[in-house]
Amino acid sequence: MSFDELLFQLDSAASLSAKKRMVREFAARQPSPIVEDNSVTFFYVSEDARDVALEGDWTHWQPTAPMTYLPDTPLWYRVERFPREARLEYRIVVNGTRRLLDPGNPRTAPSGFGLHSELAMPDYHAPREVSDQGRIARGAVEQHWMTSKALNDRRTFWVWLPPHFNAQKPHPVAYFNDGGDYLRLADLPRLLDYLVEWGRIPPLIAVLAKPNDRVKEYARNNQYVRFLVDELVPWVDGLYPTRDAPAARAIIGASYGGLCAAHVARRRPNVFGLVGGQSGYYSYQNDALLRDYAAAQNLGIRFHLVVGSFETDARGNGKPESDLVAAQRRFAELLRGKGYDVACAEYPEGHQWGFWRAHVGDALRFFWGC
Repeated sequence: MSFDELLFQLDSAASLSAKKRMVREFAARQPSPIVEDNSVTFFYVSEDARDVALEGDWTHWQPTAPMTYLPDTPLWYRVERFPREARLEYRIVVNGTRRLLDPGNPRTAPSGFGLHSELAMPDYHAPREVSDQGRIARGAVEQHWMTSKALNDRRTFWVWLPPHFNAQKPHPVAYFNDGGDYLRLADLPRLLDYLVEWGRIPPLIAVLAKPNDRVKEYARNNQYVRFLVDELVPWVDGLYPTRDAPAARAIIGASYGGLCAAHVARRRPNVFGLVGGQSGYYSYQNDALLRDYAAAQNLGIRFHLVVGSFETDARGNGKPESDLVAAQRRFAELLRGKGYDVACAEYPEGHQWGFWRAHVGDALRFFWGC
């Protein structure tokens, strides 16, 4: 039975109990949401809800997509239209305060705020390193700590070594801001295992640095630059076989971490010659980063930038600074005008780890692809 057929039958049902039974039988058989071409029907069944809404990537995580109540039934529903290539995350909000996973949707995605329900439209295809769950050789993850003089505190970081690690061969190194989240929410070690094992990228070393106060440290903080460049990089280079050249050293980050990645390379292009920006907050302080790059000659840095087309109000405050799509476009235009090598793309997704996870491989292939 289609959703339209359900509505038709409910309209002619003989009793309230029959309507309730039909709705519950439909919900037990039909996963939610229902996707037909680019049309998506969300539905939720509740006997006692006063109001129900959706919040998700397309509402900038505000409960501004109210669901329609069908009188004399426990059925709430809403129809949306999305690009056929979209991947979006959402929750159901009941009575304005209860935020729930969609009970009819088995697909979930981890986020920094718990699980979200996930919607993959018909033409969305996850990359092989995400979708292929076959057995592969695994690298090693080592946890380390150091006391930073630049930041005057203790820092935690992890080092990933590739499968079949060759300690006699110098490796390129990728540094990741928000290292704990790339480890936990993006399952970065497994992605790297797959990319190396299947020859998509050469064997490399990854350093996953965990922030203590990410907003303070990543907001164009030169003390954090000194920690990375003068303390962490020499420590890694002293312990592991690395290639000591800007073209062999990348810094990658998402959101504030993307802002930080571009700022670190701008301050020390002789150390970091590669920048991976995922939904970077380049508009921070009214495009201060862009003005910084505009004031310098071409520094020889290569950039891989991605953003989700639903990230036009990533901070949910309606301010121009929250439009990460426009910010990336301005940044890419500036860089290209100065002759930088820039790969720049937009995808119909939101400000989520599921999005960033899917495009780590793109950045590494752009930097060092086999």
